[in-house]
Amino acid sequence: MSQITLKTLKFSNMFSYGKDNVISLDKAKISQLTAPNGSGKSSIAMIIQETLFNKNIKGIKKADILNRWSKEKNWNSELTFVADDKDYVVSVLRTGAQTKVTVIEDGKDVSDHKVLDTYKMLSEILGLDFEVFSQLTYQSSTDLLEFLKATDANRKKFLINLFNLEKYIAVGDTIKARSSEVDKELAGLQGELKTIEDFLSIASIPDIKYEKEIPAVDEILQQKIGVLQQELTNYETTCKKIDKNNMYIEERDSITFDAGLSSPAEFEFWEEYQALKENLNIYKRDIMKLENDIANIRVNDICPSCGQTIDTSHLEKVKADLQDQLDTTKTLQEEDLIKATKWSNDVKDVDSKKRTYDTNKRNIERFEHLTQLIDTSISNSYPNIGDIKDQIHQLTIDYRIQTDAANKAQEHNKEVGIHNARVDALIDQKNDFSIRQNSVKDATLTKSNQINSLNILKKAFSTSGIVAFKLENLTKELENSINYYLSLLSDGQFQVEFKLDKEKLNISVINNGISTPIETVSGGEFSRIQTSILLAIRNLLSKLGGSSVNLLFLDEITGVLDDEGKEKLIEVLQSEDNLNVFLISHDFTHPLIDKISIVKEDNISSIQ
Repeated sequence: MSQITLKTLKFSNMFSYGKDNVISLDKAKISQLTAPNGSGKSSIAMIIQETLFNKNIKGIKKADILNRWSKEKNWNSELTFVADDKDYVVSVLRTGAQTKVTVIEDGKDVSDHKVLDTYKMLSEILGLDFEVFSQLTYQSSTDLLEFLKATDANRKKFLINLFNLEKYIAVGDTIKARSSEVDKELAGLQGELKTIEDFLSIASIPDIKYEKEIPAVDEILQQKIGVLQQELTNYETTCKKIDKNNMYIEERDSITFDAGLSSPAEFEFWEEYQALKENLNIYKRDIMKLENDIANIRVNDICPSCGQTIDTSHLEKVKADLQDQLDTTKTLQEEDLIKATKWSNDVKDVDSKKRTYDTNKRNIERFEHLTQLIDTSISNSYPNIGDIKDQIHQLTIDYRIQTDAANKAQEHNKEVGIHNARVDALIDQKNDFSIRQNSVKDATLTKSNQINSLNILKKAFSTSGIVAFKLENLTKELENSINYYLSLLSDGQFQVEFKLDKEKLNISVINNGISTPIETVSGGEFSRIQTSILLAIRNLLSKLGGSSVNLLFLDEITGVLDDEGKEKLIEVLQSEDNLNVFLISHDFTHPLIDKISIVKEDNISSIQ
């Protein structure tokens, strides 16, 4: 068993206390905390709980721990202890909503970054959870009195809770719930298995059907029908087209031409003649311009306005120059006309041949153009409407016969496809069901085995199983421990006897060998029994928890003891190993008890 020794507690501004309070937890074997009510005697145990576990037995919130009468805005605590030969210092600082906790192990900071993880580590170091630690370090006469005066059934529940046997009951409840789930799962599997077996017993697989070859459809028939229907629709247009085409043919056939006629060649002086023609045109323009210029010159020696004589010698000279130019141009024109006249017959012959050639060329071009315009694919006569309609009717019948045959074959093949798909699906379903049948059978067997195992566990974790076994053994151990302390407190006069059955726990007192119900004992006898049970419970809880703590707060238990009982209690507490007891009381003094006074002034408590 691991020994936990709590040594020194320092704290400020917590509950009713002010700053810088210090209390030694291992200095004296027995210490008495004395103070008026409301001064904070019981608060010291809760300060230790808050320091080590981040909570307290009364469930007081962090915001309410700070002394509301204090001017400070934060509270803090520091606890030193020894565990497994290692020295520890735990410091807690609460500022507003923020908590900082530090754990020093042999001078080294081993705190985690997260507060909760640090407290988890502390619990592991102590080897105790909050509930067990609180039961080991704090005992009140009130709780114990409730146990002794409770009904037999409630006493049993008290011990179940005390020894933390609820976990076995919780496991039993979990097993019951799981058993119920497995029962439902097994019922579901059995239902599914029956459904599968029913299906497999009645399911039959139809024969596979085969497709037909789809006959070909001559799509050219549809095209021909389309052409004929278009002809019928465009009958008038077609007739006009035939008329126009025939007109082109008639015109073309009326055209005559010489395909071998070539372009006539020019005579020897043809280029000179062309240049001469150009010159004659120029002479003609020049002569007309000079004659016009001469005609526009007026020579008059008298001014028509003033009657004065005018000098016209300049104008006469200009007119004479123009006349000379006119005479020269006419002379050149006459010379070229003589030359042109000389070639006139040759020119006429060439022009005649050119006109003949050009006419022949135009006829050839027109012939070729008409040939291109003529549509040789159409008939020269109007189509027969009745014949077109007969052709459409017959082609339509032929096409319908082919398409009907193809559609029937396709429809047949479609039905075959659906039928065969259903057959395949049914085969797959039957195969899946067969596979699933084996799987469900295996699962059903597994669930049945689980049910059998769970039934065994249900019985084991029932109130008549593990809980009853452990409770019986622990109750016997508790009885022996109580009688040990009771023999010390009563000089062997009294013993207790526990009678445990399925539903309740009965306590009898044996007074000098005579059994009597606990409800009938005197006040002094009752107080000794109460104190013995308290000490026995603590020792048993230490053993069950795996760790022993040196600290024990006994809250108002001396008030139920007579003087002799108080003396015996001090003797018993003094004989306990590794135990430092703090008695919280008002009216008890003893020379072997160290006195610790708590003073409260202006709503602020302090340890003296």
